[in-house]
Parts: sequence; structure tokens; C-alpha cells
Amino acid sequence: MKSVHFTIALLVLLFFSFCKSPQKPTQKETIQSQSSIEQDSPPSAEVLEFTKAKEGFLSDSLFQVAVSSVATDSESRKEEARNVAEQKALNLLKTLCPPNLSERGKKELREISKEGKLVDKNVSVGNRYFFLYQIQKKDLKRLVTTQLE
Repeated sequence: MKSVHFTIALLVLLFFSFCKSPQKPTQKETIQSQSSIEQDSPPSAEVLEFTKAKEGFLSDSLFQVAVSSVATDSESRKEEARNVAEQKALNLLKTLCPPNLSERGKKELREISKEGKLVDKNVSVGNRYFFLYQIQKKDLKRLVTTQLE
């Protein structure tokens, strides 16, 4: 009797495994197929520098974010990149500083985020231009993570 139940269960299982609807490709499969297409034309080392750039503290005194711009002329492009970079730097720095900052601490953090310099190496892909924004200040990491009020 047990073998009959086992056989029936096995048949039901096989039936459902063959009858299930075809699945859509998973996100991982989609990404793999897109990356295989992109491998036909490998990006330059300079583009990889910006698209894979480490963001955050590179050292105790250097903080970096990567941004891009689609503005057409050089000055607009730099202005857009700087504005985006300052805001991005501020948002990332906020996540690293102590919670419940005073108004004075928030103001100091905003000022720190505007002290950076835009690194422009004229790297572009299509209509997108890439920039690094770096804030360099002695003991910046300690200042942001522990010394702000």
C-alpha cells in the first residue's frame, strides 16, 4: 500500500513539474545577458574609473563621490556636476556622522560638503560626462564621524 501512495505522489509531482508555466528570466539572467552584450565593446579604463569609483572616505583626510552630467556646454556641465556632487557628498556624510546633530553641526557639515573640488578628466560616454568630487581636509573622517556636535 505504501508503494502505491509513493508511486501516486511521484506521478503527481512529475505532472506538476512538467505542467508549470514557463518562467520569465530572472533579474540575474537579465543582467548577465546585458553584460554579455556590453562586453562586445569594453569601456575604457577612464570610464571604469568613474563608473566604478569608490565613494566615501578613501583615507582619513580624503572623501570622494562620483557624479555625471548631461549638460551640453562645458561650464553648465561643471556647474551641474558640482551642484549634484555637493548634495550627494552632504547626503553621504550625513549617514556617517553621529545621529541627532545640532544645528551648528548640520551647518558645519553643509560647509564641509561645499569644500570639495571637481576632478574633470574629460571622460564621457555618449552624452554623459563623468566627474569625481573630492573633499580633502586634515582628519576629515574623525571630524565627521565623532567631532561634530
